[in-house]
Amino acid sequence: MTESRERHEVRIRVTGTHDGSQDLEDLQRWLQRESWLTPGNHRWRRVPGAGTAAPHAADQGPEMAVGVDDLVLVLIGAVAAPMTEQLLIALREWLAHRRETAAPGEEPALDLTDAAGHRRLDDPDPRTERDDQGGRVGTE
Repeated sequence: MTESRERHEVRIRVTGTHDGSQDLEDLQRWLQRESWLTPGNHRWRRVPGAGTAAPHAADQGPEMAVGVDDLVLVLIGAVAAPMTEQLLIALREWLAHRRETAAPGEEPALDLTDAAGHRRLDDPDPRTERDDQGGRVGTE
């Protein structure tokens, strides 16, 4: 019997900050600290943004993430689906931390595209995650 090498991609974009490229690097380092993200079950890619920035009013500047790359986490193997829940918790933790350190005029947010579709992670508090599956809840 062959081992499953199913791939699951999660595209992550940081929006609302002055330096989205640096934020992506910081986010990648943040996620690499996670124990569930072990060598062999993932890889990283940086790809040009898909141009999904929200339209802006005439008196506002363009979305601060225009032209910024997306970070793509490719999860490999049969454990990809359960790892997505851990990823969402870690992303919410990073977002809460990033919002605490935001400069004036920044409104950090994360846009995700995965098998479930495109969505914005607006919840800054990782403690709102339910821990029914034994997952880690941020309590720092």
